[in-house]
Amino acid sequence: MNLGKLKQLLSGIEWTDVEFKEASHDVPKSGYETVSAFANTHGGWLIFGIKQGGDGFEIGGVNNPEKIQNDFLSVLHADQKLNHDIAVTEKQMNVDGRTILAFHIEENPRTRKPVYLDGDIRRTFIRRGGGDYKAQMTDIERMLRDATADRWDAQVFEYPFEEAIDKESLVWYRGRFNDLNQGFDHGISDAEFLLNWGHMVHVGGERKLTRAAIMLFGSPRTVRQLLPRPTIDLQFIPSRKDDEQPEVRWLDRYVSEDNIIVTWRQLVAKYMFFMPKPFQGIDPHSLMRQDTPPSFRVFREAAINLLIHQDYGDHSRKAVIKFFQDGILFWNPGDVFGGDKNLLDPGEKEVRNPKIVGAMRRIVLCEQAGTGIRMMNGLWKQNGHPEPAYLNDRSRKAFEFYLPGLDVDLGGTSSLMRALVGSDITGQGTGTAQVTGEVTVEVAGEVADDVAKMLTHLQGSMTRSEIQTSLGLKGQANFRERYLLPALSTGLIEMTIPNKPKSRLQKYRLTEKGKRVLKEFRIRKTKTD
Repeated sequence: MNLGKLKQLLSGIEWTDVEFKEASHDVPKSGYETVSAFANTHGGWLIFGIKQGGDGFEIGGVNNPEKIQNDFLSVLHADQKLNHDIAVTEKQMNVDGRTILAFHIEENPRTRKPVYLDGDIRRTFIRRGGGDYKAQMTDIERMLRDATADRWDAQVFEYPFEEAIDKESLVWYRGRFNDLNQGFDHGISDAEFLLNWGHMVHVGGERKLTRAAIMLFGSPRTVRQLLPRPTIDLQFIPSRKDDEQPEVRWLDRYVSEDNIIVTWRQLVAKYMFFMPKPFQGIDPHSLMRQDTPPSFRVFREAAINLLIHQDYGDHSRKAVIKFFQDGILFWNPGDVFGGDKNLLDPGEKEVRNPKIVGAMRRIVLCEQAGTGIRMMNGLWKQNGHPEPAYLNDRSRKAFEFYLPGLDVDLGGTSSLMRALVGSDITGQGTGTAQVTGEVTVEVAGEVADDVAKMLTHLQGSMTRSEIQTSLGLKGQANFRERYLLPALSTGLIEMTIPNKPKSRLQKYRLTEKGKRVLKEFRIRKTKTD
């Protein structure tokens, strides 16, 4: 902090990493709340001697600065006020004869969080925007979980081995592992393989699976018992990232409740729909095309990072990938360990799930330690796109990564819709229609009847309101969720103006696939009647 920087700050509002206090005669009690907030998030400057005036701030100065500085620092280092020591650097500045006290509060390491006041963990504060906020219990629990030396993925999960493991996932993994490590661990049992790599441990003379084993290779039932929320939510949205919410919120969606291996294979299948040309072959080691453009390598790294670094102990939030027409957004429940300044530095770093990370690195599905973000930045720009943007959000314990500059066709006649017609790939997961063969379309439960009913009412090209009126429906949201979106996402209907999904002239019509499905539906209905 210097005089020039201070004057620059005074001309605006308080920043995330700066807090002004008047403190003309005494240390304000709220100053300690700011200390807690800075120590729990990204650190920052706490400045005494600044008061609010009009729309901005002005210099008031501190009377008797030596006393106020000593009082403040002595309380910080006393055992009663803060539960953890903090690193603080003090500085005095003279501006037009007035003394300003500036204190830089360092962010505490994860093992010394949360920092709270007066022995009461409920008095934990976090920094959001330009203010200090009392942390909710979910915020505190996330900090406590990250502070433990015993990592989440290394802990034992009690479940019978034969029921816990998805055999196909483990076979897939071991096949790739053996291709890369000829003769290493070849021919041993699955249990011995897992034991060799720490995914199974000895406890009281018995072999127990770890949580890492379940997340990597677990059966669907076991994964759902360990993780009562989706592993990842993948959405293809027919609009630009900064557009208003489109009428069609997503054209296709894959919500995985499966293990990491199954989820990754499905992500690759979905991504293939949007590649500019058909795949010429897949490298068995890296799962990349033989002629893979740099963009897929970047997508692979970002998607794998979401799968291996998220906070699986957080059951209230899920990882999300959103494909927009102009970019891909990755959102992860769980911030990056270590300081932001070292995020791009090479070398080993602390990770939230070391056993899961190690397993994926052994089959070369992610970059070596400390190279991922730098590689993604470099390759993405090399491929002609703007620089990716990322936010390591300590206050919300989340990490966001955005790949801008794509030109993806996500209209009603997109490659995804074309791929669904006659596809032999079965969409899996919650909220995605399943397509098997050329005609049969299964949509969970009563939604199937709603979609079929809408197809019978669709004559030529009709607007949303015309279809809704024909069906005798009043609620627009209900119509969109139960009728329109399922029919669009399965390729039964299409937009007449696919490149402008929100156009006031937008209409909908049956696709050739929709006509076949409608014909099949009428034949079955006639036989039933």
